[in-house]
Amino acid sequence: MLRRVFILLVLLAQAAFPQPAQRFVLGAGGVTWERGGDHRDPTVLIKRRTRSAVAEDTTNAPGDAIDFDHRPGWISSLHFDPDQNISARVLTGEGSVGLQGSFYGVVSAEQLVGTVNGDHDVAFERKPDVFNTAPKMRDVWVILDFAEPVGIHRVRFYPRNSVVPTPLRPFHEDYLRAYELWINATLTELATPDRLVRRDTANENAIVDIEVAPQYARLVKLRSLSSVPYEFDEIEVYGTGYMAQGTYLSDIIDLGERATIGAVRWVEDVVGDPLFSELAVRIRTGVDDTPIRYRQRQRNSEGVVTGLTDVSPEAYYALADSRDRATLEDDLGNWSPWTKVENGDLPAAPLPRRYAQLRLEFEGDLFATRRVDRIGFDYLVPPIADGLKAEVYPRLTEAEKPATFRYAVLLQARGPVRGFDRLEVDTNVGVTLVREVTLDGRPLDFEIESLREDGFTLSFPLIDKDGSVLEFTFDLPIFRFGTTFSGRAFNSAAATVPQRLEPGDAADFGPDDFGELSGLFVAIPKAQLGKLVGEIDITTPIFTPNGDGINDHLEIAFNLLQLVEPAPVALDIFDLSGRRVHRVFVEELGIGPTRHVWDGRLQDGSPILPGLYIWVLRVSADAFEERHMGTLGVAY
Repeated sequence: MLRRVFILLVLLAQAAFPQPAQRFVLGAGGVTWERGGDHRDPTVLIKRRTRSAVAEDTTNAPGDAIDFDHRPGWISSLHFDPDQNISARVLTGEGSVGLQGSFYGVVSAEQLVGTVNGDHDVAFERKPDVFNTAPKMRDVWVILDFAEPVGIHRVRFYPRNSVVPTPLRPFHEDYLRAYELWINATLTELATPDRLVRRDTANENAIVDIEVAPQYARLVKLRSLSSVPYEFDEIEVYGTGYMAQGTYLSDIIDLGERATIGAVRWVEDVVGDPLFSELAVRIRTGVDDTPIRYRQRQRNSEGVVTGLTDVSPEAYYALADSRDRATLEDDLGNWSPWTKVENGDLPAAPLPRRYAQLRLEFEGDLFATRRVDRIGFDYLVPPIADGLKAEVYPRLTEAEKPATFRYAVLLQARGPVRGFDRLEVDTNVGVTLVREVTLDGRPLDFEIESLREDGFTLSFPLIDKDGSVLEFTFDLPIFRFGTTFSGRAFNSAAATVPQRLEPGDAADFGPDDFGELSGLFVAIPKAQLGKLVGEIDITTPIFTPNGDGINDHLEIAFNLLQLVEPAPVALDIFDLSGRRVHRVFVEELGIGPTRHVWDGRLQDGSPILPGLYIWVLRVSADAFEERHMGTLGVAY
């Protein structure tokens, strides 16, 4: 009884005084990359190239395409040292060593494997014996398929007792007298043509050693042009550079309970030209520790499949008849899809959840890649909330015009939560005032911590009760179709881990506030779509830059609309013949209002001559350029 009371007091204390943010780190300062996080082994479905089925991979580096050793403590796509024979890779995954062409008679798999596995007792032989007195020797193709492109720079092949002494097999004279070496560097299907690297019809060397220009190759193909008996002890392929692709998977990370996950951050380094490499980081979250769905086929008394039943992984693989195992699928009911995250950003995957997994995808060139020293995130248990639904109203307003918006945040809690006492809202342009802040309809004390050009921050007493609704009002014009007033909630006791606001129905703003349309997205009328420049205001069509204090300057003000990122904007002055007289300005500008002043001076400092001119304002977006023009008179 006393033990139960003690446990209850501990739980109550934890709820009253939640722990500060915790941290998960892989790499430097955390769990080593090889250990993957010290949680449940990763589980991912791999689509096979040669078959339509999928397979389950439970390693941190599917396909053995990640390097843990080239730069100690860092990971990258797999790197090959120039003196490293990589032929044995064809025996792993979906690689293979085989024959191509017409019938060769009986060829044991052991012989083919023996040419790439370093076993100097076993060789691939094309010699007469008691079972095959006239074996096919000419036009025999031995194919090494690495399944994925690998960097190579050298190929070597030889008979037994030539490189490694094998006195019991003195076949060093049984070397290939004539041959062709072909390479196929296709990255996907076997559709690109083979390329001839070397052709020798009079070879006199038992050890054939061919230098190849460094390149990617998936297939290495050795063709015999000889009718003289021969054998291959080993066919060696020497690697170089980095693999074109590599994927690293963390373990299934168990955060202990449902948790708010903060920004994902990593330390990245570039090898070679950064234009030729890329790193994509993805995250997914789940409510259980198994992101794959295991199902058993149910059959009636006649053996006909009548349905599927979810089972545990252990029960799935324990089924005596493999035909009762349904095809493995990702469990999209309990796990989110992989979502990309930028360095330092909050994950877009559903939160809070107890389980998470990280995925690092490396892409590069032979001598260009990315390396990662560490990756991690802070997290909160219990979470800030189980849900933070937010919406803005109204959801349609005319661009460039002053507008009043109401904003609401609904806190949802299914258990203990930390709550929030700070809120950041993104607005694209500056807000001058936030007012009418209420909690559940009653006025709430608050402080405006910051008013920025792209948003604002509020602080207030802690909100941690299920069903609590925070509301406030602010004014600003919008300048883009689809302006989204996204936001994040903070608990000041653990300020490094905010929680995203989720678009949804948070409050009732009146009879025309339809719940199914609720969200953080504001549209503009169709007539304003596609415009990059709004209203243009020029102080005067005639100005007199003579220093008398009257109309000495030309002022132009306008609003930039729709831009997602800054774009080049230029204002030029032309004479009536079309010759540009002066460029007033050219600069990268973002969405919202802008204003420029010109004193009538040209580039060399001299005043512009009296007369009639044409001004041209140009905005160069990615897809098109928008121009506006008008006339300007100059008088003295």
